[in-house]
Amino acid sequence: MTTAATLLTAEQFAEQFGNIPFCELVRGEVVELTARGLIHSRTVGRAYFLVETWARQSGLGRAFTGETGVFTEHDPDTVRGADIAYFSYGRLPRETELPSGFSRIPPELVIEVLGKGHGWDEMYEKVSEYLRAGVDAVWVLDPDSRSLSAFRPNTPPVVLEAEAEIRDEALLPGFSCHDSQFFED
Repeated sequence: MTTAATLLTAEQFAEQFGNIPFCELVRGEVVELTARGLIHSRTVGRAYFLVETWARQSGLGRAFTGETGVFTEHDPDTVRGADIAYFSYGRLPRETELPSGFSRIPPELVIEVLGKGHGWDEMYEKVSEYLRAGVDAVWVLDPDSRSLSAFRPNTPPVVLEAEAEIRDEALLPGFSCHDSQFFED
């Protein structure tokens, strides 16, 4: 962990910690994260598969996974590692070369999976940062309750459980699945 006297910029963070897994930059300080385990990994994989399959079939954008670095705050810098980030081609054009570093362009959708080392207090903070940074929606998947909590700016969260149908025509036109599909074994 760095001290307040040695806050890092996003560029310094990338240079010094770019090869170290499981850390984020939060208001200039490096925060170590816990390896998430099998359930977390499986849930991230299922969610990525569902969104990426829809993105390829619709031709409207692309999904990224693997702790995609997304700027959420500047001065001091915060770079969060999104479990999944979806960018439409309108926001991140297909013809544009992908940036080599962290994304300064906010994705339309971020999906986070609650798990080991992540409590709801921390998750609410992270969700708020994403929304303030310009992310249109954040979905938080909770493998323990097998639920999806959907967050949007200036609206109360919506919690979907069991066989609830997941749809968001404004964000992912034509995308549809059931909540349980994120948690299949």
